[in-house]
Amino acid sequence: MTAEDVSLREGSPSDLRTTFGISDRTMHSLAVDQGFIPASERTEAAVADAWGRHRGLIEFLDAQPARRYLIAENSSGPVGFARVVQFGEMEQLTDLMVTPDYQGSGVGRMLLQAIWPGDPSPSLGRLVVATGAPRDLSLYTDFGVMPVAGHWHMRQDTSTYLEHRSHETDATEAGTVVVLTVERAVAEWKGLEPEAIGHERPALHEFFGRDRACLATVDADGSPKALCWVSTDGDIGPAVGQKPAEVIPVVLAALDRVAKTQEPRQLGIYASTTQWHLLHRLRQLGFRVFWPSWIMCSIPLPGLDRYVPTRPPFVL
Repeated sequence: MTAEDVSLREGSPSDLRTTFGISDRTMHSLAVDQGFIPASERTEAAVADAWGRHRGLIEFLDAQPARRYLIAENSSGPVGFARVVQFGEMEQLTDLMVTPDYQGSGVGRMLLQAIWPGDPSPSLGRLVVATGAPRDLSLYTDFGVMPVAGHWHMRQDTSTYLEHRSHETDATEAGTVVVLTVERAVAEWKGLEPEAIGHERPALHEFFGRDRACLATVDADGSPKALCWVSTDGDIGPAVGQKPAEVIPVVLAALDRVAKTQEPRQLGIYASTTQWHLLHRLRQLGFRVFWPSWIMCSIPLPGLDRYVPTRPPFVL
């Protein structure tokens, strides 16, 4: 397939379910091709289930005032799409997806040229979480972003995780874990997150406050040392701490909560490769790298060593 028969148009809310299906099936196909999962077909029921889980976040992102949403299509319908959302002084490419038949045809570059024209500026940065394929990384660097850290999807069987945790007897990670009110959580995120990721996202955390619970580890006077969002669907993150090692107790509290109350077959969490303390602790608990990607940005993000990315990774 070539890009000669493809044109671009503005996306609308009525396109969200269709483009989500493109994204879900394309990522499934990529996971099979990379050997991350066994060869299988992605059923419509599985896509519908995933849409039900992620619809709220996708609709929230699409409703942001400065969002841009473009669809690439031929005479048969959409073959790719891209979405950019702005938070504070950062634009994040939350989606760039092209169907397998059109990958390598130039459709991805066509979408990027239209949605990210020109170069990033000192007043408005660019950010994307990109798969680790050399072709993808080379493409993104043409649009002003460079790798700043790895972005690893870590997985572990829930039963094995609980077995590991049951054998632990030390108290090196002991601390008081509380659930914050929505108002308190949003206020604390405003204080801790900007220095870690270089921009502010109060609207995103207000959404998480409606969608997730915020766990916090606190010191003797009740001041949070670390925060972590966790959903009723088992999505853990983002998390942030005052110091890198302080993220670990609140993340383990979130993992324990999901493992014991929701009992999924597997636990999943994202970590940047600068989060050495957390990665070391996850490996001690038997977590393995399931899917390696990259955090790419037009500016350095030096605080990622105390930040845990969002799951699912539509935004950092």
